[in-house]
Amino acid sequence: MKKKIFKLLVVLSSAIILIALIFFTNGLKELANMFSTARLYWIGIAFGCMIMYWILDAAILHTIAGGLLERQPLKDTVRVTMIGQFFNAITPLSGAGQPVQAYVMVKDGVKPGHAASIMIIKTFLHQLIIVLYSLTAFILRGPLFADRILHFYYLYALGLLINIAFLILYALFIYKKAAGKKMLLFIFKLLKRMRLKKAEIWQVKVESELESFGEGAVMIKTNAGILVKLIAYQIVQFTFYFSIPYFIHLAVESNHVNALDMITAQSMIILISLLVPSPGATGGVEGLSYLFYGMFFRQGYIIPVILIFRLLTYYSSIFFGGLFAVFAREKPLKQRE
Repeated sequence: MKKKIFKLLVVLSSAIILIALIFFTNGLKELANMFSTARLYWIGIAFGCMIMYWILDAAILHTIAGGLLERQPLKDTVRVTMIGQFFNAITPLSGAGQPVQAYVMVKDGVKPGHAASIMIIKTFLHQLIIVLYSLTAFILRGPLFADRILHFYYLYALGLLINIAFLILYALFIYKKAAGKKMLLFIFKLLKRMRLKKAEIWQVKVESELESFGEGAVMIKTNAGILVKLIAYQIVQFTFYFSIPYFIHLAVESNHVNALDMITAQSMIILISLLVPSPGATGGVEGLSYLFYGMFFRQGYIIPVILIFRLLTYYSSIFFGGLFAVFAREKPLKQRE
């Protein structure tokens, strides 16, 4: 019970801080002024971008599973996707999302080796596109951010190096069978620590299914068509997500801004905030957003805008993903007690 309360407090802390800042920095008046003139249909479009982010996440998962000949129903893929969104949001460094998704997929009949392979490939591609997206953003707009944000180059370099290190780690798991075996067994060790029933039994079974884990590496190395499709999905997915602040700007501001500037800025925020080891990068996203959003929003609007962004992205993932987790037949929430 104490762990539940602690996690709840951590998850809600960013909203509490933002709300407190609104009340104690004359932000309440600015928030009221902002909404009195806001074009709410743009907020609706911003949330639509978040829905597209979830849909494309499910499409990526479904495509990888299909490449491994795991023909799970689309509704199961959607459920697994949203459960992953929930557990990614409530755990540090999104650490529980992939193991829980693997657990749910195995309960749905997917081979344990394939479930682990799917999660590793998906995470690898996710990390790869974040790095490539931010590198492109840096090339296009790096000097612009450096002129406005103190120590930008140091922040970016550190964020890039950490993300590349994780990327190399996942690449080793995919292309080196021995490393893949260790990763596979590590995932199920995490499941045992989370007190998921039958995790120990699965671990024994998984050791006999290492060939099915290796099939994932073969698929990504030999099937160029699937790989190109996955990369395209991932790029479009992140473009929807990174566009959300731009649509919020259209809702609350009257001055024109370059959409590319806002999209590239958001990609930088996400890359650097991955350094923060708290659920949902709480604290990091808010702090970095405050630095970057000062380039686009009037001073009094920045904190309310950050609150809107987090409601549309982070807290919506907790709410809707939590509903899927609560009503899932596999009961992943119950198993974590």
